Amino acid sequence: MMRASLPRRQVVFALSFFAFLFLAGTLISALASLKHTVSPEVSLSRIGLCLAAFIPVILGGWFSFELSGGLVFGLAASILVLLAGNISRSPFFVWFIAEYAALSFLLFKIRDNFDSQYAACESEYEKYQNEKNALEVSYRTKGEGISIFFEKYSTYYHLRKTAEELSTTLSVAQVCQIIVSRTTEFVSAGDAVLIAIADTQAHGGGVLTVAAWKAAPGYDKNIPQEGDLFDEWVVKHNKRLIVNDTHQDFRFDLRQTVSREEVRSLIAVPLLHGGRVLGTLRIHSGRIEAFTNDDLRLLDAIGALASSAISNAKLYEKTEELAIRDSLTGLFVRRHFFERFKQEHRRLLLTKRTLALLMCDLDYFKACNDRFGHGAGDLMLIRFAQLMRESTEEGAILCRYGGEEFAVLIPDTTREEALAAAEKIRSRVEREVFELRRERVTMTVSTGVAFMPEETLDVQALVEKADKALYRAKALGRNRVCTSES
Repeated sequence: MMRASLPRRQVVFALSFFAFLFLAGTLISALASLKHTVSPEVSLSRIGLCLAAFIPVILGGWFSFELSGGLVFGLAASILVLLAGNISRSPFFVWFIAEYAALSFLLFKIRDNFDSQYAACESEYEKYQNEKNALEVSYRTKGEGISIFFEKYSTYYHLRKTAEELSTTLSVAQVCQIIVSRTTEFVSAGDAVLIAIADTQAHGGGVLTVAAWKAAPGYDKNIPQEGDLFDEWVVKHNKRLIVNDTHQDFRFDLRQTVSREEVRSLIAVPLLHGGRVLGTLRIHSGRIEAFTNDDLRLLDAIGALASSAISNAKLYEKTEELAIRDSLTGLFVRRHFFERFKQEHRRLLLTKRTLALLMCDLDYFKACNDRFGHGAGDLMLIRFAQLMRESTEEGAILCRYGGEEFAVLIPDTTREEALAAAEKIRSRVEREVFELRRERVTMTVSTGVAFMPEETLDVQALVEKADKALYRAKALGRNRVCTSES
């Protein structure tokens, strides 16, 4: 039997002790009344009940302190039995001593049997505990293997989900933002993740521009606008890069790295597609040795997904651009121009703003084209488109309307500003000189201008009024700006 807790045993012993005192007092009272009573049978019965009631008291002593507790109450009860037998002159009460002895012997045997069984159980428990420890070691080893396998599976699963997410996005900006967000989930040791995209069309070529980034709170002020020496190293060598301490790495100029405490360690991979460098994917930290080779391998896998996704998004955007821009001049085609025109028209109706439409036509272009050839004509069209861009504000929408005819939509402009823009285009074209087959050739442009809502609120009507103004400019001798009313 399991031993009871010490407070519980003390409570039981206290109860047994007070019960013993109560019974002893009752017994002595019954013995005292035995000398004076005329009915000794009642007193004898009370004495017998008291002696019998000592049995649970003895059990309480055993429960509290086992053999010692049981013997204390048993001996004390036996003394009272002898006292009762001596006073009452009744040998019957002596049998209670035998009952107490038998109870104590029985409890002793039970305890001895329990100790034997408990020792056997302890031996079995130790045996099973050793087996359990051996199994735990085995399971721990297997568990570590399973954990590594599950971690790899989880990584591959999330890489596949990332690839699926990237495949449904056709915007370069959105693709880059998804990549930096997912990279922070895969590699959490860094303070900042950034993608630098190579802009091969920029002046000087190969300029790295930070397209997307994600940084820890308070770290965003340290994000550069362009790629730095680490990104340039990755692009130049077309290799993965891991730096444990930028202040100690011989590959980089200490004068450039020592002042950058926010970049003490980093990993970076090139973004490649078809053997061409698209940019870099980089994670850096303000702590030294923040990354491992496993982190670099994982970043390399993310970089492979990023390379393909960015390349596809760029191709899609280029295709979209070709669909809305004229291949020769780079201006919007007529279809897209009218889509933008309708958008601006809706905005005008909602906000009560203004806009102006310029219809431009190169004078005597067909004669020049027939004389000098289509190649020369193309050069004139390209140059005219450049002059239009340089002569109009950023918000203007430029279109090659057809052949040598062009259209310009200028939102949020006054009548005077629109006429000034048209005149600026006319004067710049007039001053332009071309060398065609060793001849100096000039060109001029006639422009018609119409205004909304001053002249009409209908898109088609505005186009007709601008055309009417253009015809008036042609009729009045070309190389001039006219409105539908003058």
